[in-house]
Amino acid sequence: MARLRLFLTELIQRATGGWRRERRSSARVRFPASVYAMPGPDIHREALLRIFGVVAATPEAEARGLRLLRENLSPAQREQEEKYGCFDVRGGDTGRHYRIKHGFQLNVQLLDNKGRTKAVLCFVPAGNLVAGDVMLAQKLALELFESETLKIANKFSVNQLDLMPW
Repeated sequence: MARLRLFLTELIQRATGGWRRERRSSARVRFPASVYAMPGPDIHREALLRIFGVVAATPEAEARGLRLLRENLSPAQREQEEKYGCFDVRGGDTGRHYRIKHGFQLNVQLLDNKGRTKAVLCFVPAGNLVAGDVMLAQKLALELFESETLKIANKFSVNQLDLMPW
């Protein structure tokens, strides 16, 4: 069962184009070194994504999502997003600082007073949305419904992320 889980995890990560780091020596299953390199074009990628219910968005849809996000950012947030690929948000209820990075999952960081990451949050809206739409929904949720958002979000401390296999 463990070997099947490792195989399926590897298959999904290769299908979505994710980077792979070298596995720990305790892993039972070994894959060739080519698996750990940056993935090249894969003719089966779209088929695998469809099997798991993920449909890749068109470049036009991605561009529309990012345009909508940028239209709803403040000038300071827009400048930060263009320069660094992320932007800061202040929580509407507590005034805490959050940083939203480009992406879908595990892309929201709770920051301390010095700007260091205290925890990483994972929450996404329902549906198959492009990254810009997901990031806009996360921004609005933190600004308008921070308490409710924190109740449903999965929270990971920075120390827990050090133990993650990726």
